Amino acid sequence: MASNPPLIEVIDLCFRHPGNSQPTIEGVNLALHPGEIVLIAGATGSGKSTLLNCLAGIAPSHTGGELQGTILYQGTDIGSWSVRQRSQYFCTILQNVETQIFTERVWEEFVFGLENWNMPADQIPLLTDSALREFGLEEKRNWLIRQLSAGQKQRLLLACLLAIGQPVLLLDEPLAYLDAKSTEQLLQLLRTRADRGQSVILVEHRLDLMKEICDRAYSFGDGKLREWGEGERRKIASLSSLSAYASQNQVLTSPSSQQSPILLQTHQLSWGEYPPFPDFQLTAGETILLKGDNGCGKTTLLKLLSGLLKPTTGKLEILGRDVSKRRVVYIAKDVGFVLQNPNHQLFADSVQAEILQPGVPQSVADSLLEQLNLRDRSDRHPQSLSQGQKRRLALGAVLARQPKICLLDEIMVGQDPNSLSLMLNVLRNFTLQGGGLMLTSHVPLPPDALSVKLLELNTTV
Repeated sequence: MASNPPLIEVIDLCFRHPGNSQPTIEGVNLALHPGEIVLIAGATGSGKSTLLNCLAGIAPSHTGGELQGTILYQGTDIGSWSVRQRSQYFCTILQNVETQIFTERVWEEFVFGLENWNMPADQIPLLTDSALREFGLEEKRNWLIRQLSAGQKQRLLLACLLAIGQPVLLLDEPLAYLDAKSTEQLLQLLRTRADRGQSVILVEHRLDLMKEICDRAYSFGDGKLREWGEGERRKIASLSSLSAYASQNQVLTSPSSQQSPILLQTHQLSWGEYPPFPDFQLTAGETILLKGDNGCGKTTLLKLLSGLLKPTTGKLEILGRDVSKRRVVYIAKDVGFVLQNPNHQLFADSVQAEILQPGVPQSVADSLLEQLNLRDRSDRHPQSLSQGQKRRLALGAVLARQPKICLLDEIMVGQDPNSLSLMLNVLRNFTLQGGGLMLTSHVPLPPDALSVKLLELNTTV
């Protein structure tokens, strides 16, 4: 591959975000050849997404900031090209799926993109049917997009954007929210596309899944992009598989926790026209991991437990009280909920203000900022953080209110190993102090992270 002329060549690229005195990335040099899959790794906030935004033309045109250096596509300097011009050659998938969805229904979203690309009208129905079938969305073609789970939205976005067939794919954590089956399907698809000549730059934290498909790997540190040597590639090759991690997470609750106070319990809880969820209890100091494929109802169940949705049937008890009909503000006194999309629950003007809410002691806020590695960003606006940092901030903001129960919906997405370890330590301390955790995660937890009890969901919601 390297003997062919590079499809993309990045030369001495530097980018500084507005308001920052130091560049986010500097001196970046990278060549991408036809048919290559290149992995970009690194800590949260290290510049991975910034690099993709620079390649796609999003930065600085739509973000502000200062860009220096050269980006060549097939030998042509594209520094003056707009996002629209680059999109003829670059397919870009951003971290936040919802920023790239524009219509109300599944089939409309797919057709909308094809029509914008001026595809012949007689080809659109065939392409739509084929793509929806390939990504397991054929039966949901008439659904409202807001009815889809995060994983199903991710599959819809992938189906829409990969249908055009641009030579370069810029993918920012495309495995986020995907279940194991969808993850395997996407990895096989990317390898097939690369074998046919398309090139891929892939940002991903789930390194164990990358070892089979990537040709080269780089990582960001202190704004510099460095290619991995043979030793680092061997390290990736030795990582355990997803199934191995998952099996080690199947740890039943210890006998002592069975004698702990019951914080939450359900009986025949259901929503809409779907069958009831399994009955369960959550006790003090316990962690329950919700497992199941995309669309099985994990987020719906968490919304029921938090009061954001009201059950159609059944009973929900929290701290011994029936709260099935109570308002969400009442339930929120004891139950904290960290949403899948952190942008939906960050409202303050600074990171510190997000955690130092009315009634929260300064010592508690300072401790959480330190534990979640956000102290050096305490004066930053929350929306200036990376997606992974936003999730840590949302967790800190919820824990600052000291709830008895904490519900976590896919907050492990976008965390590098060190950041994930910090989050898990905070959560472990929460359970040691008597709190109860219920979480969803397609990202496998390290074997020694938390002792969890699995609750498997099979209902398609």
